[in-house]
Amino acid sequence: MQTLRTREVRWFLGGTLPDPVWTRFEALGPPVEPESRADLYLVPAGDALGVKLREGRVEAKRRSAVLGPLAAATASRETGVVRATVEEWTKWSFARADDEEPSTGWVRVEKNRWQRRIEVGGGGATLEVSEVRVGDGVWGSVCLEAAGATDTIRRAAFVAGVQQWLGPGAPTLPADAAMGYPAWLRRVLN
Repeated sequence: MQTLRTREVRWFLGGTLPDPVWTRFEALGPPVEPESRADLYLVPAGDALGVKLREGRVEAKRRSAVLGPLAAATASRETGVVRATVEEWTKWSFARADDEEPSTGWVRVEKNRWQRRIEVGGGGATLEVSEVRVGDGVWGSVCLEAAGATDTIRRAAFVAGVQQWLGPGAPTLPADAAMGYPAWLRRVLN
């Protein structure tokens, strides 16, 4: 079993991502090829626990802390029109015992995602933009996720990611669109 702790912010916007998001992402570096896949998510009962089946593995993700507003968590007021609550998550991943797909209680989520990554002091930050489909619905998602062995490393990687990607010139990302996958799925499925 693999365990990973992350610090992150994620937004879900109805429809495809607005042009300013794509313009900003493309301006940050060379072209990035998308990754496409479909995952099965257990229909969540709450906002703090997500379980999915992905590429022969079971992945569980639990929100372990709500750290507060993005500006406070980074000790910076440079986030402009980007608003969110920063969350700490713990992820577990292990091989599935069988390949049989469950028949009830799960929802198929199709994704096309593009990522940029930076390494920072033993950790790293990833900026991800995604197009996500559930049934006939389409949403755009933007996520900044930082990982590292200690809270200090995760914090440093997160702050570096915010400064590089979400600072001045970043597109509008409102607080009411900020949430993890479990909260988003609950909204979509209700």
